[in-house]
Amino acid sequence: MKGLLLFILVSYSLVTSAQDKKGCDTVEPKYMTRMPGFKLDNCNLSEYSTYKFSYLDLKNNRIYKEAAGRFYHLRYAKIKEEPRKFSGEQIRLNYHNAVLKAKGSSLSVRKDFFKMNQNGKTVWFTIENAEDSDDQGFDLFIVEVEDMKQDVEVSMSEEIDRNGKFALYGILFDVGKSVIKPESAPALQLVIDYLNDNPAVKIHVVGHTDNTGVFTSNITLSKSRAKAVKDYLISKGIGAKRLLSDGVASLCPVSTNDTEEGRAKNRRVEIVKQ
Repeated sequence: MKGLLLFILVSYSLVTSAQDKKGCDTVEPKYMTRMPGFKLDNCNLSEYSTYKFSYLDLKNNRIYKEAAGRFYHLRYAKIKEEPRKFSGEQIRLNYHNAVLKAKGSSLSVRKDFFKMNQNGKTVWFTIENAEDSDDQGFDLFIVEVEDMKQDVEVSMSEEIDRNGKFALYGILFDVGKSVIKPESAPALQLVIDYLNDNPAVKIHVVGHTDNTGVFTSNITLSKSRAKAVKDYLISKGIGAKRLLSDGVASLCPVSTNDTEEGRAKNRRVEIVKQ
């Protein structure tokens, strides 16, 4: 009987994965099993991307959480032959219970936003579109937090000599905050090395945001972030007279604000030669 049951389960799993969209059958994280009777209708995987989660916390407050790392968007669709009728609530509660069993945290009143640790990495993920009484499909958005692998090397000195400025994407802040995160140290060291190698150069530190939120608030935020970078450089021995800081919010985009990838490019700190 056990052998027959195992055969049935394995056969069912093979049938399910066989119906996955081509190229999606190997995308799922190994720690994340799927609801029975669903196939992967679509999938996206990036080695590194920034994603802004939005959820209602346990006190019903709207919260935004931005995370960067290995990014998955998995779109599940119900298999036509599946006889069971899973509600959206049932789907969300399944993931909620699984996360708690794995000693993770369920952070949303709707049981649709989670944090856990897997293989030494922090994992954030959310469920979207799991709403109906007989749900036909839902989405998972997953970020495994990790640093980006740097594949391209650019000389700050050559870039500034050529274009008069250099865009830094490795200076990180929490959403809506201007306190520099510790993992920003390598990017800031590039600026320190450049200024030490070019003692006659003076710079503007300019903060940029995407167009999310209120413009006046983003102006204030971009200015305070640029000042935080200036103060950091001063604390590392760079003369204050060589540094000016300002912020322009979303006034100087380098990409579209209509996509998350574009908004990520627009959120930056630029080093501009005076």
